[in-house]
Amino acid sequence: MNKFIDHQIVARKVHFDFSQTPRHWVPDDVLATHVLNSMHVLLPAVEHWFCRLANKTLPYVNDKNLKADIRGFIAQEAAHANAHKGAEIYFQTHGIDPTPFKHFLEWMFKDGFMGDTPFGIYGPFKRYSKQWLAFRMGIIAGLEHYFCFFGTWVLDAEGLEHADPAMLDIVRWHGAEEVEHRTVGYDAYRALAGDHLKGYLGRQLSMSFAFIAMVGFWLGASVYLCKLDNTPEANRISRKNPLALIWEFQQTAKQKKSLPDLVMILTALKGWSKFNYHPEHDGDVKKALAYIANSPAAKQAAEAYAQALAAKMNR
Repeated sequence: MNKFIDHQIVARKVHFDFSQTPRHWVPDDVLATHVLNSMHVLLPAVEHWFCRLANKTLPYVNDKNLKADIRGFIAQEAAHANAHKGAEIYFQTHGIDPTPFKHFLEWMFKDGFMGDTPFGIYGPFKRYSKQWLAFRMGIIAGLEHYFCFFGTWVLDAEGLEHADPAMLDIVRWHGAEEVEHRTVGYDAYRALAGDHLKGYLGRQLSMSFAFIAMVGFWLGASVYLCKLDNTPEANRISRKNPLALIWEFQQTAKQKKSLPDLVMILTALKGWSKFNYHPEHDGDVKKALAYIANSPAAKQAAEAYAQALAAKMNR
């Protein structure tokens, strides 16, 4: 464990039951429903990519505590990806099939632009493999910065209090674990790129790419899901141009508080731009760990484990 995380990061066994989740599980809020549903489409491929790159970073890490945190990070990200795959039953129940988009994402992160040898181009990416790895780990650090921001927001999001309990639980459970391991991606990047000016400039370049990609894919996936939803309100949203969609996003955030405010999203870049920035001060770790301990899915998993253990001992 690095000096900013004073406990072992572990993957937690949880199960979420979405069989009774309504189509628009944020009541009277189609936009928020599908903006948050985009997590189930985007994150499995993204988080498996996180795992692959974190594994490739381990040989460059000398600090044994950071190595332990990276291994814990990998385990948690794999658990997140699998948990979000569980939402497939929700999509199937409501006739929404985002499979083509998910296949595109898997290709992009394995063989496309974010792969080890993008589009099969070996030369420069093999020759400068460490630099290419550092750039991509910088993207991961940038995304983790925003995942921590989102986790902090969602734990207190008053506009989601009446949302479907299972969906709200997975969103908050995932967000809480992002707050918990908030420093790991950043410190893994530092192990590759260093702390000096070159590392700082590389971090800003990676964040520029990460921010644009995050906004583009997040909104794109939301529109895609609205088209697949094919209800009148979802169709109305899917026909909006990007600026009109961003405006509605902001209005929803302001009026319903079911989405994060755009000013908050942009303000989160302020700390990242500082030369001496470190994510140790981001988020409320105690609140995150308290939610993890009391998550309905986590408590159910703990009870099931205790029952199984008791049954085994009584044999």
